[in-house]
Amino acid sequence: MMHRRKFLMALLAVPASAAAQNRRFRIGWLVFGDASMGEVDRSLKDALVQRGLIDGGSIEIIYRYANGAPARLPELASELVAQKPDLLLAVGGDVIKALFDADTSGIPIVGGVSDSPVRAGIAASLARPGKNFTGFTYLTDEMAAKRVELLKEAVPNAKRVAVIFNPLHLDDELTFARRGAESLGINLTAHPIHNIADLDAVLRAASASGADSLFVIASRMTNAVAAKIAQYGREKRLPVIAAWREFVANGCLLSYGPNRILESTRIAGYVEKVLKGAKPADLPIEQPTKFELVINLKTAKALSLTTPQSILQRADYVIE
Repeated sequence: MMHRRKFLMALLAVPASAAAQNRRFRIGWLVFGDASMGEVDRSLKDALVQRGLIDGGSIEIIYRYANGAPARLPELASELVAQKPDLLLAVGGDVIKALFDADTSGIPIVGGVSDSPVRAGIAASLARPGKNFTGFTYLTDEMAAKRVELLKEAVPNAKRVAVIFNPLHLDDELTFARRGAESLGINLTAHPIHNIADLDAVLRAASASGADSLFVIASRMTNAVAAKIAQYGREKRLPVIAAWREFVANGCLLSYGPNRILESTRIAGYVEKVLKGAKPADLPIEQPTKFELVINLKTAKALSLTTPQSILQRADYVIE
């Protein structure tokens, strides 16, 4: 009788084991833009494909697109949470926060943010998140002083720098930039932009402050108006520096910071770990390990600036 009972128990266990191995995972992906996705989201998707996590049939992805409308994020996040996926995925602090606020059941959330996960309340610390979010932060507060230093090196006569920033973006870059400016004898003024429609007024205020250069703190909002800021800089002969290379591609003079497109591919590793059973609370949130210096020589020429060889020799990319 005992042998027969053990045999039946083993027989019943086989289908359960097979089902576990063949389980189809479901990922809810909230995208700020539209179905074409931005470069960062696309690079993450490519990384997931390379790891065999997409297109292999074992994972279903449920997409929701905000089409660039921040007001839609809470509603779409709730829709994804209601689907009860195994994992929620997003890129962007605003998108991650919407998922975090909508998720009351502790669904693992993986993604990348450019602000502070701790200040946003979605992690207890970077080393030990302690909650249901983990992933990557592009946060580069400490590099703000270095950016001011590079601006001074590229534009030796810079004495009054206007900082354009989104006050709703949770970072301390303004504080670090101010410290760097003080050490170099630069006067720094702060000019918050609350809405894209405010940009013209903010730029006029920056000029009225007597600024001879612009320092842009990268965020989704300032990135959206990067081309317009660059154009203003050229028209008013104001060098512009920022953290993300997208600003330089749009015509700003200089950038120094992480390559978000490259770094975002690291998020795929977190997805794989969580789907294998790791808890987000125990997975440290990573920060950039490499920073790239990008300079636009077309813009330098338009501003009648001679770029020092010290910068050209250290530049990772030069736009000519």
